[in-house]
Amino acid sequence: MTDIFSDEYSTAIHLKWIQKEPRVLLVDEMKVALALEQSESRFVSADELEKRVRELMDSVSGERVRERVRAMRDCAKAARGDGGSSRVALAKLVESWKDD
Repeated sequence: MTDIFSDEYSTAIHLKWIQKEPRVLLVDEMKVALALEQSESRFVSADELEKRVRELMDSVSGERVRERVRAMRDCAKAARGDGGSSRVALAKLVESWKDD
């Protein structure tokens, strides 16, 4: 299984984001959203939106999405915290500017 929080995965996601429609990335690959059925004109009906909100709130698939989003949120908080990967990377960048 791929570690979704690794640097390699983040880079791959960034490249895919540029190349793919966000819907494909968020629904099919990251699994942090539910697909909405669109009309030919790419609009979403109120009934469809209601179905997906209910699915997100009241179903097993919705619970899986919510759990995955919580895990990603927690990982992002850790990255921004003291000693986190974002802080460390920023400190390294600042130090590289000082050396120049």
